[in-house]
Amino acid sequence: MTNIHDIARLSGYSVSTVSRVINHQKYVADEKRAKVEAIMQQLDYVPNRVARDLSSGRTKTIGVVLPYANHPYFARIIDGIVRAAFAAGYKITLLPTNYDRTVEQAYLDQLRSKAYDALIFTSRSSSLAVLTQYRKYGQIVCCEDPGDEEPLAAAYTDRMASYVRALTWAQTTGYQKMGVVLSRSSEISASTRVTRRAYEQVYGPLLARNLFVGAVTYDDGYRAGAYFAKLTPTVDAIFANGDDIGAGVHQYFVDEGLPPIPVIGQENLLSSRLLKFSTIDHHLEALGQAAFQLAISTTTQHELIKSEFIRR
Repeated sequence: MTNIHDIARLSGYSVSTVSRVINHQKYVADEKRAKVEAIMQQLDYVPNRVARDLSSGRTKTIGVVLPYANHPYFARIIDGIVRAAFAAGYKITLLPTNYDRTVEQAYLDQLRSKAYDALIFTSRSSSLAVLTQYRKYGQIVCCEDPGDEEPLAAAYTDRMASYVRALTWAQTTGYQKMGVVLSRSSEISASTRVTRRAYEQVYGPLLARNLFVGAVTYDDGYRAGAYFAKLTPTVDAIFANGDDIGAGVHQYFVDEGLPPIPVIGQENLLSSRLLKFSTIDHHLEALGQAAFQLAISTTTQHELIKSEFIRR
């Protein structure tokens, strides 16, 4: 197999000169560069990317840890990350987990072995303390507010404030019995805990009967709609964990010939615009861009992205 020493021998130039040509560095005369490139082409030489990354200590690759990709929340964050990464000449690798801590641990071990320069956790099951232990091997960014608990970089939205604004508006509008749709239980989800705190601040204790857990897709929202439609007494409105999920709730009522139930969604997607229900825009593309900038730094800075409650 052809290597850099073969090219140096055939060209008559030093290994360091050939290396500068391979790595597109300056300070190489045009005639030298042309001769080395001609020999590389003749021998069909391709630089060993892995070896080059190991020698430089950088891969120019960021791993994005996410539970699943079929939820608009994560898709919009990824969109922001990819746009920023492309402009900066970085590659993005998606690392799905389905909230399996064993899988998350494997990705952390890959960071330790220098497979990535950094990891962005869009959501997690592992504790913040565990993530902090691996920060010495590469940058780690959380898409949630870690507070002062651990020295981790973070880009996050002001969920609590936006949820309180939305629920307060719902209450003053006359919706006294609010149903809530979530993806996961409070024990394993930070966003669920924030939702419950906001609900309790406005409405008081969240009754188990007014809660539907396990909604990630439109079809899950449809199942949530079936649950609330059969609830006696039923709720006045639904606070959903996504616009498409809220659209599923809405469609069940329509399909069953029931009066459509008012919905507050999240992410300001086309579904909420067409159905004209209120939503919260967390500006997740901006969050993704901020997370990427933190990933290519060494800071533990926190970046707050303001959310916007949109009344319709």
